[in-house]
Amino acid sequence: MNILIFNFFFSLSLIPSIAVSALFVSNILIYILIVSAIILPILIRKDFIYSMLVLGTGAGAWVVSYIIKHIVMETRPFVTLHIVPLFMETGFSFPSSHVTVISAITVLIWNINRKLGILFLIFTIFTAFSRMIIGVHYPIDVLGGACFGVVIGLCIIWLNNVTKQFAFLRKYI
Repeated sequence: MNILIFNFFFSLSLIPSIAVSALFVSNILIYILIVSAIILPILIRKDFIYSMLVLGTGAGAWVVSYIIKHIVMETRPFVTLHIVPLFMETGFSFPSSHVTVISAITVLIWNINRKLGILFLIFTIFTAFSRMIIGVHYPIDVLGGACFGVVIGLCIIWLNNVTKQFAFLRKYI
């Protein structure tokens, strides 16, 4: 089923407009979103600390996905299926680091502002699809990345609410 769904999404890369859109979402838009997510807490809430929390969450989510990749060591679909992807990635496949990071950040943005959270959720879904369309991830990779990202984001929100560890810094900023 994993390969069947992957083949469907990868077949969409034969449509030039979808291929270009998937490459844009996967390789440009995601980084614009991450930078925006770091800046938005400052603009919306005048909250530098929450902005740093978003930055740390993204970095932490990337580290977690990197560690899991090296435990699971799932080969990428273009290697296993002997196809040519639209964009060459290195390393292991499971979970998708792109989806893990943007999912964790989306949870934090949702916590600040629901309307922006919905927008980030839509772009997170686009990112997940784009990773399959360009041929670098199986559906289970992006689903796993989304699950890990949501759990990481929720844990960070919980930890931040429970500890308020950096609350003392607010009076200096």
